[in-house]
Amino acid sequence: MKILELTRSFYPSVGGLEKFVADRFMIYEKLGIDYNLISTNFSTEKRDRNLYREDVIFINQYTPYNITPNIKKYLDGDYDILSVNQFGRYFSDYAINYVSKNKKAKIILTPHFYFHTEKFSFIKSLHKKLIAKKLLKKVDKIICFTEVEKNFLLSNFNIDPNKIIIIPHYIITDNLNEIIYDPTYKNYFLYLGRAEKNKRYDLLIEAFDKLEIKKYKLLLTIRNQDLSNKHKKIVEANGNIHLLGYITEREKYKYTANCEAVVFASDYEAFGTVLLEASNFKKPLLCSNIPVFKELLSSDGAIFFENESNEISKIMNLFIERSSLEKQKMGEINFKNLDKFTFKICLNSYKDLLFSL
Repeated sequence: MKILELTRSFYPSVGGLEKFVADRFMIYEKLGIDYNLISTNFSTEKRDRNLYREDVIFINQYTPYNITPNIKKYLDGDYDILSVNQFGRYFSDYAINYVSKNKKAKIILTPHFYFHTEKFSFIKSLHKKLIAKKLLKKVDKIICFTEVEKNFLLSNFNIDPNKIIIIPHYIITDNLNEIIYDPTYKNYFLYLGRAEKNKRYDLLIEAFDKLEIKKYKLLLTIRNQDLSNKHKKIVEANGNIHLLGYITEREKYKYTANCEAVVFASDYEAFGTVLLEASNFKKPLLCSNIPVFKELLSSDGAIFFENESNEISKIMNLFIERSSLEKQKMGEINFKNLDKFTFKICLNSYKDLLFSL
């Protein structure tokens, strides 16, 4: 069996999508499946050269629709399954349409939900109305991470429910040798993520600035130039808000291992890998109460909040006032929750899917 994997971006760009694709290759390798990866050269500014791989073919893309004029020649190769990450982009939509008409290969789509922001909303509304349903009919199987995602697709696109299989991604829990117990700061909340609007790091900055207890810090993996003038002024005046900029995977381990809690105020997520990675370090979680998080996490290990700065500040204060034993218990519950997201469970799900096509 040979799989052609198609994605919008990959290492050395760093993010949830890129990590997911790299982790999926571990599944393929364990199952003895040959694969090739085609990625557009779309890239955020967050990059880690330590993650660079030479076995990736990058093709030119042009935003905002990730138009890839040269993709056809790569789709004409020899493979049994086309695995597409995301749809609603030119590279993915073209590939699904072309392969369904011209190849015998099966098509698996991992949507990673749908669109994550309101940017170019008119174009996205046209895609949903005119293109999406037709594309999804041409796909053989759809991999969703959660029931929330499955229900979203069923309610919006009239998909055959037998096409959809739920396979939550995995977290490996035996990599604790990577932890670096060398904290740069003490008593801090940690935000891990890109500087994208849907991540709502702006609310975290506003909420932390209102914090009643001043001995804590807030660390964010964003840069000063990512902030509005309003939030630049808050950071400058506060003194306990620190911008780490882009950090490597190894640095991510260090900051996660030593934080008091990971705080995540996202408006929209396909999965929430950051929160599960933090669970691997037995960390308490403070996060927005979006349905995906509430499905994935235990309410005994996470405190959910409405995405409003006063509410987030209130939750931070309440968390700080909890005893060390209560915080430790939250972290232990989160670690135990990872039993639902093991490599073995994920491997068996992929095995059943791929060898049934």
